[in-house]
Amino acid sequence: MAPLPSIAVALFLGGIIIGSLLPDTDATDSKLHYMDGVARIFSLIMRPVIMPLTGLFYRVAGKRFNPAHRGSMHTVPGVIVYSVILAGVIGSALYLSGYYDPIIAFFLIGLFTGGIFHILEDCCTRSGLMPLKPYSSRKFAGSINTGDRKEKRPGLYAKGLFGASAAVLVGGHHYQIDGVVLIALSAGLFLSLWLLIFRVSRWGP
Repeated sequence: MAPLPSIAVALFLGGIIIGSLLPDTDATDSKLHYMDGVARIFSLIMRPVIMPLTGLFYRVAGKRFNPAHRGSMHTVPGVIVYSVILAGVIGSALYLSGYYDPIIAFFLIGLFTGGIFHILEDCCTRSGLMPLKPYSSRKFAGSINTGDRKEKRPGLYAKGLFGASAAVLVGGHHYQIDGVVLIALSAGLFLSLWLLIFRVSRWGP
């Protein structure tokens, strides 16, 4: 498999940035609703379109959908469902407008990855999450207080994960690392970093 082109790396990282905000579309005060540019498009479609479609999918699948903040949109299954719906909506819109290109898949994968980053970060907070709901009610929680303005750990963790992703992608492109190997390295690094972050987050400030 050939190394990833630079545009693919840029699209993936851009997708991560926006994707990390999408789970909070279940909150009326989400940062996403106050942003411009490409993010503005997502703020206009997530709550009135994508969220109801995600709920419809849950109902068809016979699962309960919780629209409240840190409900179904803040779970791994929820991120998977809304990411697939987003991929269909964005892909269809680009195809019908004549601007579709397969490389957009890297942006869509970035949206999903950013959403997972958000879920894992929230698992480190005091209120925590049940990330596998409705398939598991196990709750993960740390000691981070998101209401404390002096709390710097969420930002540091997010920057660390984003930096690691950027380093792997840029390094893989620079050193011509095979795509399959790059994916395996990314998965291993991501899992290791999250386990470290989750454990550290339970120690206290």
